[in-house]
Amino acid sequence: MDITADSKIYSVSELNHLIREDLEGNFPGIWVEGEVSNFFFHSNRHMYFDLKDEKSKVKIVMFYRENRNLLFNIEEGLHIQVNGYISVYEKRGEYQLVAVEARPVGRGALILAFEQLKEKLSRKGFFDTSVKKRIPVLPEKIGIATSIGGAVLKDMVSILDRRFPNFHIIVRDVNVGGASSASELCSAIDDLCEYGVDVIIIARGGGSLEDMWGFNSEELACKIYDCNIPIISAVGHQTDFTISDFVADLRAATPSVAAEKVILDSSETAAAIKNMTGFISGKLFSLLKFSKKQLLMTINRKYFKRPEILFNIRQQDFNGAYSELIEKISEIVVNKKRRLIKDSSNIDEKRIISRIKYQKSDVKNMFIRWSSIVSNNIKDKNRYINYVTKSMEHNNPLNIIKRGFAVLYDTKSGKNINSINSAFPGNLIDILLKDGTIRARIAKIIFNKNEAG
Repeated sequence: MDITADSKIYSVSELNHLIREDLEGNFPGIWVEGEVSNFFFHSNRHMYFDLKDEKSKVKIVMFYRENRNLLFNIEEGLHIQVNGYISVYEKRGEYQLVAVEARPVGRGALILAFEQLKEKLSRKGFFDTSVKKRIPVLPEKIGIATSIGGAVLKDMVSILDRRFPNFHIIVRDVNVGGASSASELCSAIDDLCEYGVDVIIIARGGGSLEDMWGFNSEELACKIYDCNIPIISAVGHQTDFTISDFVADLRAATPSVAAEKVILDSSETAAAIKNMTGFISGKLFSLLKFSKKQLLMTINRKYFKRPEILFNIRQQDFNGAYSELIEKISEIVVNKKRRLIKDSSNIDEKRIISRIKYQKSDVKNMFIRWSSIVSNNIKDKNRYINYVTKSMEHNNPLNIIKRGFAVLYDTKSGKNINSINSAFPGNLIDILLKDGTIRARIAKIIFNKNEAG
């Protein structure tokens, strides 16, 4: 096909933009039904998924400003209806449905949201009985979070007054209707905890699922689970169940039932105490009567009247044990004697004598061998001593003096003079000779030529 001068040539971006405007204008708000596939929750909190049926599929994007208002979670395989407009993602040239609203098919959004949250919290252990706190039997302060304008509070106060007139309640007024009530209930729990109550009741009368939706909030469930004070959930009628019922430490079918469970009935308790007192008194009387009978039987036993009987019995046991012991010892002695005689008859006298001679000869040889070793060792030591003695005599200074030498000492200090440098003219000196000492005074110092030079 030829391109004429009047033909307009579009860029890819221009074409995608025109298609986008055309689609958005022709499909401004449509509903599409199908099964969720390839669901992806982006970090920017936008949702991306496909909606498919048996023959085809379409891409869906649901931005955060819309999906944050959903009452249920969109997830893989869920059958839903989506409302939005057709648009084109120009960068890729792909058309998609921009969703602004969604609803489940076959189940209401609130019911689905309830089931999804219940399953989620159950997996986290929020409903486990092991984490439930015990409700105090006789709380000093009872905290109640409810609407002060309703009949619920009046009914609860009436029941409490009938059961235990001397009660103390702290009421926190809250809005208990609709989804917005969840945050108020959370604040009420915080306030009652700060006030120091011993137990908290969150209560409201019956109503539709929408009316009680605040009690199905994940925010409230977490607040109840983390609360250190035990909480009783009393919402609606006996057939109504909320998430708070499952998370709370105790579920009461109605607010009136909660008032009955939170504190003892004084009349019933007094009657129970009276019955228990009578029961205990009867048990004690019976036990005392039985013990008295046992005591009399014990006192009348012959051992108490004639205690020597016990001694005689023990003496008889001792005598029997003693006789048995003597018999056992005699038996052991006889057996040992028999064995000794038997072993003596098996002794080989010749073999023993031969063994003694052999050992005697071996000892004699060993004595001769060691005597020779010791004698040689003594001789070696004597030779060494003689050598050392001669060396000492040779190096003895007195022997040197006997050969004509003399030893000089400074008379004043007593130190040996062995050099000219230690002698000074005029000093007194002692000259040690072989037969005496000469005291003299140094008249003059004469140096050797080598030293002087």
